[in-house]
Amino acid sequence: MQSNQELEKLIDKYLKGEANSDEIDIVERFFDSFSSRPNLLNTLNDEVREALKTRIHTRIMDRLAVKKKRTFSFSQIAAAAAVLCIALASLYLYKIKSPNNQEITLLNGQQRQIVLDDGTKITLNASSKIIYPTSFKDSSTREVTLIGEAFFDVKKDPSKPFLIHTPRMEISVLGTAFNVRDYTEENNAETALVRGKVSIWKTGANDQKFILKPKEKFVITRVNESEEKSPPTTAKTVSTPIVVAIQPFSVSEKDGSALETEWLLNRMTIQDERLLDIALKLERMYGVEIKITNKSIASQRYSATFENEQLENILKALQTVNYFQIKKTGKNQLQLF
Repeated sequence: MQSNQELEKLIDKYLKGEANSDEIDIVERFFDSFSSRPNLLNTLNDEVREALKTRIHTRIMDRLAVKKKRTFSFSQIAAAAAVLCIALASLYLYKIKSPNNQEITLLNGQQRQIVLDDGTKITLNASSKIIYPTSFKDSSTREVTLIGEAFFDVKKDPSKPFLIHTPRMEISVLGTAFNVRDYTEENNAETALVRGKVSIWKTGANDQKFILKPKEKFVITRVNESEEKSPPTTAKTVSTPIVVAIQPFSVSEKDGSALETEWLLNRMTIQDERLLDIALKLERMYGVEIKITNKSIASQRYSATFENEQLENILKALQTVNYFQIKKTGKNQLQLF
């Protein structure tokens, strides 16, 4: 067992990029099981904790990018993302002071309504996790951790800001309604504001905060550059480029919905998207595993809108645009080729 002093030295090497593979593993495993060693975390200042969180986050994103290039099995990508997020989620949990945390994890094909102690209403989307305290009574803030997607209708309380931590975003509000989406296996993460006002920033960039107005969204995009274009690198990790932007979005005059919140209506809009990405959406919505074994089919693009439609009908509709074959390989398992 490493002593606190030894771990502090390892953390210093980790942050400087000087740790070897074994030392990196020790640091990241430590944060996986940090609850048994709170005394060391209490000795770390805010700057060190933020630096650790940012570096672990970068390593997670880089590993996920590599994983994504090697497979077309989307449920396997999601599983890998969940495993790699453990260390990062542990750091987020440190910010939530209450020892009585509730954790809800949904599988593909599931949704759930949650009402928090303060009256805040949350709709949690499929393949998502949320962690929150049972009560905000003794806290100066209301803090939750989200990995995945959820719609928040936050109860207004000027005395207790509501904070949301995701792998790539930090969001602070008083009382408002908005959608947060941050699936670690996706290149984009975003927060779309329906009403009210929020302060938001990229994880690890507390000095660069943005204020969103209704019908605006904060978008973080991970830019995957091809290895052929990348210059030779040293042994140190090179972080994946990140682009941050504020973008407008449209709200339907008919039903008040938007593309960013249409999942609440069991609606899916496809806009010139690859079958590769469509399959991931279908997995989440319908609780199935879809494997594409043909690269050319995976890159075929489609545009369509489906609402309250059966999976079989969606696949048949896509087939009529660019043909592919479908094979059932097991319970809730499909192969496209």
